[in-house]
Amino acid sequence: MAKWLPLLVLLLASSGSCSADSNNSLAQEKAYKLHWQQDFNPLEQTKISSWLEQSATSSLAVLGPYPFTMQLYIYRRPANEPVPWANTWRDSSQQIHFYVEPAFSLQQFTQDWTAYHEIAHLALPFLGRSNAWFAEGFASFMQYHIMQQAGLIENAGLAISAKFAPQREHYQQQTSMAATAALLLGQRRFPAGYWGGAQFFVVADRQLKQQGKGSLTSLISSYQHCCRLQDDTLAEVIVSLDTLSGSKIFSELMQQFDQLPAEQFISRHQL
Repeated sequence: MAKWLPLLVLLLASSGSCSADSNNSLAQEKAYKLHWQQDFNPLEQTKISSWLEQSATSSLAVLGPYPFTMQLYIYRRPANEPVPWANTWRDSSQQIHFYVEPAFSLQQFTQDWTAYHEIAHLALPFLGRSNAWFAEGFASFMQYHIMQQAGLIENAGLAISAKFAPQREHYQQQTSMAATAALLLGQRRFPAGYWGGAQFFVVADRQLKQQGKGSLTSLISSYQHCCRLQDDTLAEVIVSLDTLSGSKIFSELMQQFDQLPAEQFISRHQL
């Protein structure tokens, strides 16, 4: 009997491994589906698949499992960075379209912020072009929190603050934060618009923690279960977040972001 024990252990271990791999594959298939839109060789496919698996796993660990399957489309685009372009589509399904340069290493893909940003977009419904400052601010805020939890950066708060610092001058005026961010996006001054919009979420996260309501990331994870598929407008999202947090943080903050002069908002919240 003793001489068969190692073989028995090996067989049981292999069986458990196959079962785990099968479960992981099913979980990945439910979270997302890949669509190769151009030819990629097997090595390129393996690398890009590994990157997107890590990106989805890291993102959904922060944002919560989505109540839908993400449809991920991959295109080839020569560039001097791993992911020169990506965007979301919300037609008949929740889609992300990635344009990639496969010559870069898996580590370089993993360190790139784009996938975390785009996956974060899908945590909220499409809110219309007029509210792009909110959507882009949210995804910009979340990308660094995802990267922090994945161990890719040390401190999301410091990273966001560093991104906003050179854009602060654009908000030293009498128009509101929301109006200023929207104007900057309309002028295609994307970093200024994105990181100005992200300040809404910086303050919301701070106030949630100060009031003992947890973090914004935990709230968004809960939002996926109750409200992600029922909300269609920004007003509905704000109501849902207030309800989930048992507070008026989001509605009151939205009023300030939309009405207070930007320089006054920055001063009040010490941004």
